Amino acid sequence: DGLTVEYARREPTAQRGRTQTTAYLTRTLGQIAAVAVVGIGMNGKQYNGSFDWGLSFTQVMLVLAVPAAIMVPVSWFGIEETPKKGMGLAPYLQLCGGLLRRKAFFYVMLYQFLSNLIASITTTAGGLVKNYWAGVQNLQNQVFSLVGSALFAFGLWLVNKYFLNYSWRSMLASTTILLNFLDMPFTFLTIYNIIRNQYFYLGETVLYEVPSAANFVVATFIIVEMADEGNEGMVYGLLTTTANLGEPFGNAISNQLFGLFKPALSDSANYIEDTGRFRQVVALSFVISYLFSFLSLLALPLLPSQKGDAQRRKRDWPEKEGYMWFTIVLLSVCLAYSLTVNCLSLNESTMCLKLAGGEGCEDEEPGASLLQVAAAASNVAAAAAPTATTQIGRASCRERV
Repeated sequence: DGLTVEYARREPTAQRGRTQTTAYLTRTLGQIAAVAVVGIGMNGKQYNGSFDWGLSFTQVMLVLAVPAAIMVPVSWFGIEETPKKGMGLAPYLQLCGGLLRRKAFFYVMLYQFLSNLIASITTTAGGLVKNYWAGVQNLQNQVFSLVGSALFAFGLWLVNKYFLNYSWRSMLASTTILLNFLDMPFTFLTIYNIIRNQYFYLGETVLYEVPSAANFVVATFIIVEMADEGNEGMVYGLLTTTANLGEPFGNAISNQLFGLFKPALSDSANYIEDTGRFRQVVALSFVISYLFSFLSLLALPLLPSQKGDAQRRKRDWPEKEGYMWFTIVLLSVCLAYSLTVNCLSLNESTMCLKLAGGEGCEDEEPGASLLQVAAAASNVAAAAAPTATTQIGRASCRERV
């Protein structure tokens, strides 16, 4: 991705962004192939699918291993990089600190974090509505995911062709509003048992992808404008890490907020019983989710309107030490909080805690919550330390789980 940003910086201003959208379009096509292999090949009885045949786990791994092996010589011989002198840790940290001191960079980081955090505060009822009320089956879900990925690729092509120089703020505002209004009829008609059909419910997933592609690609355009010669990978890493941190923090808040709803949104028995009162509770949780999505638009003024505005901010806005330390403290605290709450929600002995979004443990005593939190956090840290990994994914695209 850093190399892609480096290539994009060499493009003329009017065409800047074509390299990125082409690269992500190609990647999406690869994802379509992966979904097809897993969705069709692993739809046998052994995977709770509907087919009488299917690929074994070993066969699927072999299919995925072949292109991965081919990419080794392709990457080695087919990708050209400009040789650069190695950099030690101290100069690297100084370069990173210089970025974090910039007001222009600080505003973009703040936007990436806040917009993803607020937009990620979504109801915990989504997956259960999909399974119990819409009755979505594995094969149909995979097929619609395949179509959705194809439409996502089409959305990238549209941006590449027609919207490279369109206002980023206007594009994000219009697509966010459109996404939510597209989602509403499919959701509420399913909740109130007016139309409960898996194909109807999955239709929203397909419609969702074209404007979603616009949201995603705008987040990558800004990275090119914030980068300087030689720090492309660092800028990409800082901005995407910041954006990705907002989502688990938002999920932690979601667990706590929607854990307060009664009857419980996470209890599958309530969806089977399907009372009118519970439908109202589920509908209210979705309304709150939509409100948070609209609230995320309040962060848009932090984002430059287009390439020229971004370059003007870099040139004219000041640098201050406070921007760096505020960013470091904010991200450190949020990372610790979201990691703790999400790990607690996955542990059988602590998922009942109110801090983790549960209803409270029956044998919970005063002060027990903090002790359990500390013990669980310690266990998680000890278990994760030897095998800690980092992965930067597609931050701006949401999908139903």
